[in-house]
Amino acid sequence: MIKRIAIVIAGILVVLLGRGLFYYSGFYSAPPTEMPTYEYIAVPMAPSTEYSDTYTKGEGTTLIDLAHNNALTLEELNVLTLRLISRGSTIEFLNEIDDLEEELSQTNAYIIVCPQEEFSKEERETIGKFVNNSGKLLLIADPTRQSQMNSLSLKFGLIFEPDYLYNVKENDANYRNIFVTEFKENEITKNLEKIALYTAGSITSANYGIALVDENTFSSVIETRKELSPIALAKESKVLAIYDLTFITEPYNGILDNNQLISNIADWLAKPTKEETK
Repeated sequence: MIKRIAIVIAGILVVLLGRGLFYYSGFYSAPPTEMPTYEYIAVPMAPSTEYSDTYTKGEGTTLIDLAHNNALTLEELNVLTLRLISRGSTIEFLNEIDDLEEELSQTNAYIIVCPQEEFSKEERETIGKFVNNSGKLLLIADPTRQSQMNSLSLKFGLIFEPDYLYNVKENDANYRNIFVTEFKENEITKNLEKIALYTAGSITSANYGIALVDENTFSSVIETRKELSPIALAKESKVLAIYDLTFITEPYNGILDNNQLISNIADWLAKPTKEETK
């Protein structure tokens, strides 16, 4: 019995040894490790602290919309609201849609950011009347956040496209962090040479775009249009549309000329232009 067991064990060992020798290909020799080429690593731009805000003191009221389930926190508007306060503007908040007409009657500027609820026909008419009376309207959306901005912006000939802009050749450490260097001359773009936007989208309009991307920046959706713009100024310069929220927040406001752009927006909003309809 012991002899038979020994023969079986020996057979198993022979089979295992044979398989091992058949598949054995020698000792593993790891290839040499290549060090990374650090010159090709993209490092995000560092924010600057050198910007000094200059402004003219005025007065007026800026209304910030919070009545449409807006996809933002108030802290994200801190940079802009502080610039407005320094210019003498009083900041108010719209919390109830039913209060819109009354609030706008006491306001010279209205800011709407990433509304997730649609604007009704009555609201559109009220806001249209506000703009016709020389009120300022700032519309800010962001491709990374849900928004029903087009339910209002279409009234002013502006369409926030369902896309994002990208540039794989020149960017701020990510192909969706684009630079813009071509601007149409107006009060929003004064003293701008280069700004950085972070996951911005394109705004379609009837030649209202005031910040045009270069030939290496493309839309994730639109392939047939050459001129793409994430910033538009419409309705006789009374409606400003911006398709990126990040650039206005800390620390991205300190990149390139972003602080100058924010100050220009604050100047535009705080400028007293409201007139009574006849």
